Amino acid sequence: MTALTAAVHDPEDYSARHLSVLEGLEAVRKRPGMYIGSTDSRGLTHCMWEIIDNSVDEALGGFCTRIDVTLHTDGSVSVSDDGRGIPVDAEPKSGLSGVELVMTKLHAGGKFGSGSYTASGGLHGVGASVVNALSSRLDVEVDRQGRTHAISFRRGIAGRFAGAGPDAEFTPVSGLEQVRKVAAKITGTRIRFWPDMQIFLKEAEIARESLLDRARQTAFLVPGLTIAVRDERAEGEPAYTEEFRFDGGIGEFCTFLAPDEAVSDVLRIQGSGTFTETVPVLDDAGHMVPADVERRLDVDVALRWGTGYDTTVRSFVNVIATPKGGTHLTGFERALVRVVNDQLRATKLLRNSDDPVTKDDTQEGLTAVVTVRLPEPQFEGQTKEILGTSAASRIVSQVVGRELRDFLTSTKKTDKAKARTVLEKVVGAAKARLAARQQRETQRRKNALENSALPAKLVDCRSEGLDRSELFIVEGDSALGTAKLARDSEFQALLPIRGKILNVQKSSVSDMLKNAECAAILQVVGAGSGRTFDIDAARYGRIILMADATWTVRTSGACCSRSSTGTCGRCWRRAGSTPPCRRCTGSS
Repeated sequence: MTALTAAVHDPEDYSARHLSVLEGLEAVRKRPGMYIGSTDSRGLTHCMWEIIDNSVDEALGGFCTRIDVTLHTDGSVSVSDDGRGIPVDAEPKSGLSGVELVMTKLHAGGKFGSGSYTASGGLHGVGASVVNALSSRLDVEVDRQGRTHAISFRRGIAGRFAGAGPDAEFTPVSGLEQVRKVAAKITGTRIRFWPDMQIFLKEAEIARESLLDRARQTAFLVPGLTIAVRDERAEGEPAYTEEFRFDGGIGEFCTFLAPDEAVSDVLRIQGSGTFTETVPVLDDAGHMVPADVERRLDVDVALRWGTGYDTTVRSFVNVIATPKGGTHLTGFERALVRVVNDQLRATKLLRNSDDPVTKDDTQEGLTAVVTVRLPEPQFEGQTKEILGTSAASRIVSQVVGRELRDFLTSTKKTDKAKARTVLEKVVGAAKARLAARQQRETQRRKNALENSALPAKLVDCRSEGLDRSELFIVEGDSALGTAKLARDSEFQALLPIRGKILNVQKSSVSDMLKNAECAAILQVVGAGSGRTFDIDAARYGRIILMADATWTVRTSGACCSRSSTGTCGRCWRRAGSTPPCRRCTGSS
């Protein structure tokens, strides 16, 4: 054991001096994965969107109409908007300007119930400060009050750079610098950051297609917002540029996502609900105390069914994608299944004895966009992939259930026909699912039969050659005993079955496999059945059925050929009776 190991494991040597306290942004640099998920391309892209989402929040509030995103050749990223601009005046408690405060202090911002934002994507007040902490250089310019205010940071520390790029000489200094005058009506924010390669992997980069997809998605979710993307990274080629603007909102987004022809028109479902939430607030003395706050949650859903089989469902909270769903998506799915089942039974497309349709049945061929907006939603983690606000499930379920029921029960001729088509599609999906499950069970049972041990009642032969071996299928144990005495055990095998088994001509494959006698025959023959039948895999060269003789009725004289006394020993009728003896005709 080394001295270092001994010191660590010595209880007497463990004291308060071993404890560490990470101050300010030092914690972010020490554990970046906690804030951005990873330090690869995914984490780098997350940093970019933390900055863009702040601009989108301005658009949600109605203060921003355009966002420009540029990927520069030196690996830096710049984001500019025409919103209100980050406040530049001094914050009373810290004495720092608004810009320096939000860029250097965790959990600082205007999204904690101050009234600046009714609904936003940035909630924890760590987005901009985290990006700043993980950047070797970050420049901020804010247009407000007729001036352009500027400040720069190196790994979270405010100061001034003597030149361009992150390697320029840096002097730590606090405070904003007024660099030029602008028109009083011009406002906005411009941020450019260089990712710190001491933190991120060398191969980390922002994928253009990923940026374009999310920029397009955001433009759909915020009607009237223009998002321009410019990629200058390709050397020797002109910069790639593309702009997105959609005024149709999520209805247009739903049509864009749909991969197939429509069965129904895009159904737009909108509504809202309120709930009470207990949150900590500051009292007059500056203490945090719990208080009940009434929240409003707005629901906006667009959905349509198509002729295909794939399901495309996207969910968002305040335009932030929730790829792993959450309570809002749970409420949507619950309402969809409940209302469709109720309507199927009401229209007799689903009988009371039938199993209810499942979520997968209702979502076959469905394309849907589910969005909610609410102040201070509860997410699971900074990456905001899952919504945790419990009230969202109830409100979304109520709104979607009410509006969807109105559509499915509409008396309008066009809506009624489309609703019927949707319901029939769901029923068809349920039937296909049940048929596929039955087929899987049948195949599973067939495989089990083919791979299981031979039945104990088989009296096998010693020879394994197909050219000589024979399988005699005899009727019952009584015939088995007689056949045993007469067979040649070298090449003749015996399988007893009961006299009357299933009529496979009138039965399904599933019923046939459930029958013990049929299953025994399949196991013993070993060649499979149906499409999987392979005669080369048979265990016997010949299969012989041994059965009782068939009797013929005489119109005069004795009852049958077995008797000359006028009555067959096996008959309970006399000769000439009508109808003739069933045993003598060979009928079972």
